[in-house]
Amino acid sequence: MLKESVDHFLTKYRNGVTDFCDFSSIFSRMLQSMADPPLGVVWFYSALGFHTTKLAVQIESSGRAAVAKDLFQLLVSCSDYCGSMKRIAILAPFVFELHRLVVEETDLKSEVQSLLEGLISYCSIFCGQGLQEDSDGMTSLDPSFLVVIPVWIVDQSGVWDHSKEFFPIISDQLREGIKSGCDIGFLAGIVMCEALLLNLCLEFESGIAKAEQEKKLHGVAVQNITGFRNFYFLDILSRMMLEPVLPVVNILGPENEVLLKEVLFNAVMTVEYSFINPQAGISLCPKSLKDFALTWLFVTDFAIQSARDKGDQEKAVSYLNAFSRSCIPTQLINWVTSQSNVGGMISQPNVSTPIALIKWLLAVEDQGLSIFDGDTAKLRAKPKYFTSRTEYGPPIIKNSYYNVGKNLFLHSRHGGTEEDKPDTCDIDMDDPMDAMVLSADDRMSNSDTDGTRKRKECIADETKAKVKFMRCQFQENSMRENSIVFRQQ
Repeated sequence: MLKESVDHFLTKYRNGVTDFCDFSSIFSRMLQSMADPPLGVVWFYSALGFHTTKLAVQIESSGRAAVAKDLFQLLVSCSDYCGSMKRIAILAPFVFELHRLVVEETDLKSEVQSLLEGLISYCSIFCGQGLQEDSDGMTSLDPSFLVVIPVWIVDQSGVWDHSKEFFPIISDQLREGIKSGCDIGFLAGIVMCEALLLNLCLEFESGIAKAEQEKKLHGVAVQNITGFRNFYFLDILSRMMLEPVLPVVNILGPENEVLLKEVLFNAVMTVEYSFINPQAGISLCPKSLKDFALTWLFVTDFAIQSARDKGDQEKAVSYLNAFSRSCIPTQLINWVTSQSNVGGMISQPNVSTPIALIKWLLAVEDQGLSIFDGDTAKLRAKPKYFTSRTEYGPPIIKNSYYNVGKNLFLHSRHGGTEEDKPDTCDIDMDDPMDAMVLSADDRMSNSDTDGTRKRKECIADETKAKVKFMRCQFQENSMRENSIVFRQQ
């Protein structure tokens, strides 16, 4: 019925019809009879009202913001009895219209910013509920909602990729995820991420110093990210940050896009994910937390390497320190050790850098535990870290029992001594990509461990140039305090 209604609407619209009361009355009764209506039905009904308003009155540019506000209120009213993540996902057409206003109506900047603030506040209200394990985030969306997208872009000619036009500020990979079938939480994360990016785009001001601009953007980014406190959003944002270019480059231009990406790296690394801590009193969904933690791990490694490539050693060290203070790596380790199929036969890892943890996880996965099962992890893990960054090879998993009930923590082999402070000592590193400090005894014990498999692609290249890097101090106490165990799936 939805597909036929969409086809009839498109035909009438292109034939100049402006009255869609027959459709509206049918779908209004349908919505009233459903406590939790399908996403496609809500989108079609709200599109009818949206287009009727636009066609009935010759709206000037100044009136488009008011029409967008009415659309927001209509979408919200249709989701009164929906779950928290569905309430947010339903707002995708509203974000689509806000993007059009940003691109087409530059004189409405203040009005659009006000609408975005309302959207972000609304999402923040329901994000806390979305952390609950019994939320609707893991519910699969009915693919039929995609047939409604042409209704929203019916007034735009020459569109060959409807999803790209409707979701203009996400990556191609994320769009493919939507088209291939996704969960409600995934779509909700996209809505929040698009809202964040649009909000940050509007915060750019001409005529102010770069340092002042960066400080302003950082404050807004941290505030929004902290307010959302949602794994789906953080996972989507992290995936987009791994792309070569943010999808708002057409709005900002190349130079400002680079600045925005730098700001987002700093924000993601410095935000305190307090909602993950046990004190938050929230029941976490293991898979959602694991997916986000893995993506965050790749982003952290990418940020460190990017800073090194630019010669900004101070920033690289600050990112390493942020990694060591974060509770997220500990969550990944605890999730691994809580799985029954590893049997407790794993050693405590030396996790001083993101690459060290990635290699440890890859080695654990070789023992049968599925870890890198998400799209992002599959694309990035083994090709990148086994071929281009394996001076020491993956860490060895020793046949020693480990008590999974104990708190795991990140640590440095030489942490805590005066000579290790970053402002007093430089360390020679054999592997500039890993920046790991391994003692000769550790490497010897790893190479002599029985039953381990050697990888040809992990053989050290003795001809590589030595590179000197500063050592950073790792805050193992903060790691230990922030430890929390994933509940077994």
